[in-house]
Order: sequence, then C-alpha cells, then structure tokens
Amino acid sequence: MAASHFMESHLQNETIDMTTTLSPDGESTAANVDGLGWSVSRIENSSLARTIYGLIALIGMSGNALVCFVLLRVPSLRTRTSQFIIHLAVTDFITSFWVIPFHLFPFTPPIPRGFAGELMCRFYVSKYLMWVSIFASVYSLVSITLERYFAIVHPIKYKTTFSLKYSIVIMIGCWLVGAISNSFFFYVYDYEDGTCLFLPYPTLYLQKVIGVYIFSLIYFIPITLNLVCHARMVQTLKKQAKLLEGNRFQGNEGNRKKQKEAWQLKIVQDVQRMLLVVVITFMICWAPNQFIFLAFNLGANVDFTSWYYHFSVILAVCNSCVNPFIYVFRNREFRHGVAKAIGCDRAVRRFANRVRPVDPGVESGTAAGGTDNPTTGTMGSTRVAFDN
Repeated sequence: MAASHFMESHLQNETIDMTTTLSPDGESTAANVDGLGWSVSRIENSSLARTIYGLIALIGMSGNALVCFVLLRVPSLRTRTSQFIIHLAVTDFITSFWVIPFHLFPFTPPIPRGFAGELMCRFYVSKYLMWVSIFASVYSLVSITLERYFAIVHPIKYKTTFSLKYSIVIMIGCWLVGAISNSFFFYVYDYEDGTCLFLPYPTLYLQKVIGVYIFSLIYFIPITLNLVCHARMVQTLKKQAKLLEGNRFQGNEGNRKKQKEAWQLKIVQDVQRMLLVVVITFMICWAPNQFIFLAFNLGANVDFTSWYYHFSVILAVCNSCVNPFIYVFRNREFRHGVAKAIGCDRAVRRFANRVRPVDPGVESGTAAGGTDNPTTGTMGSTRVAFDN
C-alpha cells in the first residue's frame, strides 16, 4: 500500500527517452531506465519475478474484492470502522491492479500524438495514477487509526467527528493528498514529438529536498501518526480496564453488566490490536524500499538492477495484498462474515466457537458506532465488525 519513486535517473544531466531497452549484458543502462526507477532488468524479467508479481496482483485484487463484498453483504459487519476498511480495500485493489501493467508486463506502449499523448505521458507513463492510489492507501490506513483513536480516546467527539458526511470527506481527502503530493510529476515529465521525456532535476539539492519530501509524506508522517495514536489507545484502554476492575456491582444484574462491559472492552482491544498489526505490517513492508529511496536521494550509490532493490519493490507491492489475510487470521467475526457470504457459515462458526466460545452475555448491544458506556468509552455493539 505506499511507495517511493526511486528516481535513479534524476542524477543524469540529459533528458532521458522513455523507451526502455536492454544493454548487451541484459542490465539496464542509465539511459534505459524509466523516470521512476522501476528498471526492466534481468531480475524483473525473470520467470520467478513475473510469477511473484502475478500472484500479488491476483491475490491483492481478489482478496480486497472479497473484503468489500463481505463487509457490504453481512449486516452485522457494517459499522463506521468497516466503512474505512472498505475504502482501504478499494485503494489496495487499485494498487494491485497497477502491478499488472507496470510489473507483470512492464513495457511502455506506443504514445499517440497530440493531447492524448500528453495525457498518456503525464498520467500513465509517469505512473502518476499508481502513486496516487498508493498515497490514498497510506492515508486511508491513517484515517482508520484516527477513527479508532477518537472512538477510544475521545468518545464524546466521536459521533460528530466521524459522521457519515465527514467520513466521506475524509476518504475524498485521502485521494486529494495523493493527487496533490504527486503533482510534481507534471513538471518532471514532458511530451515532445510523440515521445515522453523525463526531465531530471537541475540540482542535487532539489533532488534531496524532493526525496525527503516524498519520504516524509509517504512513510515517516503516516508511521508517526499511526504509532502515536495506537500508543494513546493502548494507554486509554489500560486505564479503562483498571476502572472496570475497580467498579463494584451488586447482585446478578450487576455481575451481568460488569461481564458485558468487560467483553465490550475486550472487543475494542482486539480491534485495536488487529489494526496495529496492519500498521506494523505496512511499516515492515515499506521500510527497505523507503530507506533505499531516501539514501539514494541523499547521495548514496544505489544499484537499481540488484536483487535487494527488486526485493524491496516486491515486498512493498506485496503490502497491498496482505490485509485480507490479517483480517481472516485475527478476526473471528470477519471469518464468520466470509463463511456467511459464501454459504458455509454454520461449519465455520462451529469450528471457530470450538476454539473460542462466544459469551452469551454480550450478544445484545446497542447499535455500533456510538458509545453506550461512559466509563469505558467502548463501542456500543459487541457484534461490531472485527470483534475478533
């Protein structure tokens, strides 16, 4: 789900023709790489790499489509959190789709003349559309974290901050961030006489500035926001657990109330932990790619035909297809939702409950999306999406 641009050809002092060829030894030369650094080398042309990229595209598109299908089809999974998770799945689906033309079959098609050529050069050949979807995916993950942060840490503000209207605005904002952040593509790509040209940066200083700018927007800032918010959520949930343990209830009704609140708190904790796994997975998948990118733009010598570079690309792109697996393995309700959507709910639920039975005392709750407990500030429904 996120990306770097690896503009290794930016150090060149001449304009680079976007037509990709191979040198006699099969390695990409300085004039043979495209402007974004996804060079067509011997490694990327290998059957192993093509197979991996094909699997990433197939699993990413089918897995994220399944997430959307299940969350939209199963009523018990429709919550405010699931709205943002659907949006994340859509952005990852689009990112997985772009793997096909840019990695599985990496070649530049003939560029038409005129205005159509301008559009193709600046939007397709530059891979602008792919990076917009990747940025949208990154900030979609941030929006999920912020949604959970307000629900747990600021429950009173939650209903107004994350109404349906503002949720849609936030999702649109994720795409605007991607579109605006990558707008510099329109200045470093030019179209002349049927050829799409990459224009290198005029100075090394400007390359360093753009490199740090992209690294910060696509990796450092999102990671920092996610980790800080999750740290506050963990702290708040621990305090709520201590308060709940200290509360004294009288009689059977009081015991049932305490048991219900304890399970509600456990559910919210499980959702938070699952989303933290998603954040950590993103951080691990993109770390090699991003730090290679940063090192290159700060002046390090990077071999963009090496195995470690292509491994970092594969690992980064792979992030777009792993979230559905996290939901399945970390989330009991999502597993039930998948089973219900494909018509084998009874067998899967019997197996899942054998592993972890459902407490009957928490099956009745208020509608998901609000807070019905001022002490814990937990979500009202225990049948919320991703209750693990």
